[in-house]
Amino acid sequence: MLRPTPFLREAAKLVNRNPYLFGPGPVARRPDGGIGAMPPLKGLVTCAMQGLSFGLVGGLIYKFGIGDPGVQMIEDYYKENPPR
Repeated sequence: MLRPTPFLREAAKLVNRNPYLFGPGPVARRPDGGIGAMPPLKGLVTCAMQGLSFGLVGGLIYKFGIGDPGVQMIEDYYKENPPR
């Protein structure tokens, strides 16, 4: 048994002792739909695919919508100062 130090007393306050907060009953918090209600592996794959597609769309908008200004600056530099 550990001696009740101030650190352990503070840590004991962090433990949720309310059985109705996440347990069974009328106040149980269960996901109604979406990714939270899926089985774990399917939810992980869905979340990963959504993140990948969001990043891909964002990258395509940056590349073709804005025109990749970093590459454009480099090309402009070499147009003004051709290599010898």
